[in-house]
Amino acid sequence: MLRCQALTRVLVRQWVTSTPPRSSLLAARWASHDSVSVNEVRKGQVLFQGGEYWAVKDWQPAKQGRGAASYEITYDELITGKRGGSHKFGSGTRVTLVVLDKNDCEVMYTSGEGSDKIVVIADVDFNEMEIPLTRFHGISPKELNEGTKVHIYTDGDTLVQVTLR
Repeated sequence: MLRCQALTRVLVRQWVTSTPPRSSLLAARWASHDSVSVNEVRKGQVLFQGGEYWAVKDWQPAKQGRGAASYEITYDELITGKRGGSHKFGSGTRVTLVVLDKNDCEVMYTSGEGSDKIVVIADVDFNEMEIPLTRFHGISPKELNEGTKVHIYTDGDTLVQVTLR
């Protein structure tokens, strides 16, 4: 029995020390996807629906007479920045609720001109990432000076949203 426990400890130590460290800026951390009923969705949550990430702005249940209840969700599309979308779901519909990874970063510098302008940001470990200026929705280029603090929200390797701190 003791030999088995000792062997297990040795194998676990070897496995832990052989796993390479993740130092990448967009390494998958703790983002999660949960399938939930549409009646469990609330304001402020992020949904993944039809290949798009939606930030829920409003959630309204509706029912007419003896008919089945329906739920209207008003949302902002996070990747494109489109605001004020709306979609109506039936009562039995399931949607994918996403919990995004949040990473604190700092603007290092910008490069390029016009629509090809790139913003280079770095996290606390100085892992750099280039983000097109078009992904900074509602933020003017004048606000993105060197040293500006930003939050990036990711789902695995997918950059979902960039906001100022």
